[in-house]
Amino acid sequence: MSKDLVTTGDNAPSGSEPAHDLANGVPVTHGATLSRAEIERIRDTDIDRYFAQGLDRQLLHMIREDLGEVGPTDPMSVEASRTQMMETPEGAKFVMEMERSGGFRMQLQRLQGTIGGLVRDLGDERSQQVFMERFDRSFPEPIRYAIYDQLVMGRPSFVVPVTDDKVKEFAGGDPGRELVREWGSDAPEMIATIWKRVDNLKAAIGEDGMDTFKDWFNSLEIPHMKRVLQFIARGI
Repeated sequence: MSKDLVTTGDNAPSGSEPAHDLANGVPVTHGATLSRAEIERIRDTDIDRYFAQGLDRQLLHMIREDLGEVGPTDPMSVEASRTQMMETPEGAKFVMEMERSGGFRMQLQRLQGTIGGLVRDLGDERSQQVFMERFDRSFPEPIRYAIYDQLVMGRPSFVVPVTDDKVKEFAGGDPGRELVREWGSDAPEMIATIWKRVDNLKAAIGEDGMDTFKDWFNSLEIPHMKRVLQFIARGI
């Protein structure tokens, strides 16, 4: 979710100064100091090593230094985002569709705000960065833009609330149990909204794409699953 939308996906200058742990400001000593370009290469080719060695912390620190202490969800400028999107056929198509449905600037800023609100609820800046980078790596370009497109479309205006049996099914495990308790009498409508939006996404990305989406969702921690489901249900 960082690509195309937030400043951490922008092309900031490379740095080679020693990285520091964000928690206490001391040098990180996972072997020799790596340049930003080397860390980005590891991120793109060996994601497990990237997180296991704390290279995500180092990269975030470098980015914050280069960009003046911006946070992971700070929005990218409209023109920078447009430029990056236009580099691929899928991105260019998405830009054109947003231009036709209210204007690229307005739709992009709404999308950035919507996603930023979701990600900021997921924990500290490292948790936010991990979530966004795993999202970017989990989905190929066509699926990622299809997800963005569904977010731009927003919640359905009307759904038929699910039956009590379906509510019980949804509440059969976490995080569904906790959500049903929190939603109370609104649970049948919230669950119906989730299923409707997931069905809409499936129609856009197909069976294989939905398998990819399920794999990503099932890899999330329970609290993050809960926040994503809240987001799908309420659109915020």
